[in-house]
Amino acid sequence: MTVLHLAGRLDPAGVPDLRACVGCCLAAEPDAVVLDVTDLSVRADDGAQLFADLRRQAMTWPGSTVVFAGASPTLLAAVRRSGCDIASYPSVDAACARLDTGGPRYRLREALPASPVAAPVARRLLGRACRSWSVQDSLEPAELVATELVANAVRHAGSRVTFTVSLRQDDLQISVGDDSPVLPTRRAASALDEHGRGLLMLDALCRDWGMTCVGDGKVVWAKVPTARA
Repeated sequence: MTVLHLAGRLDPAGVPDLRACVGCCLAAEPDAVVLDVTDLSVRADDGAQLFADLRRQAMTWPGSTVVFAGASPTLLAAVRRSGCDIASYPSVDAACARLDTGGPRYRLREALPASPVAAPVARRLLGRACRSWSVQDSLEPAELVATELVANAVRHAGSRVTFTVSLRQDDLQISVGDDSPVLPTRRAASALDEHGRGLLMLDALCRDWGMTCVGDGKVVWAKVPTARA
């Protein structure tokens, strides 16, 4: 769980910094993000769409729950008018007590070197996770996805990558972070090209996939359905 304490006046100039801060928090893939807005001053209508967008972003990836601590009734009403319902608790302690179920955490993470050994290490970690979580039926497609994402990060970013696998609801979620801000793009690949089909494979094997800018780098993520779906 991550707690963000927001204080002072939030004006349009501060919105990009807040989005970037939340993005960095989401890179750790917390189960929940508590936005402590007790000491935040913001026009309700201006903040409503921003907080609704942040909640949708967190739900899409990595699947984190976003809640308020200390939100005013006016802000909550404005957020609901925007079509989003964000739970609010009277304090950070109350939010943490409600959200921390103490249940099992289905998540493994490892830093991998920018070398050819990165993909095999990721596959071993993935195999251990699938066996531990009883989702072995998803191992083969998940290995293909993990190999593509890790190899792409090593090939193009050239920096150490962070590999994360988690089980969220009915999906095996694979995330690869690197220090390059350059996002993957689709390109036409001929029959003789060795590379260029990775994104097409993600389309075929994943329920959903995407990318999120985090600080000076990015995270590319994919959701592989399990037999529980």
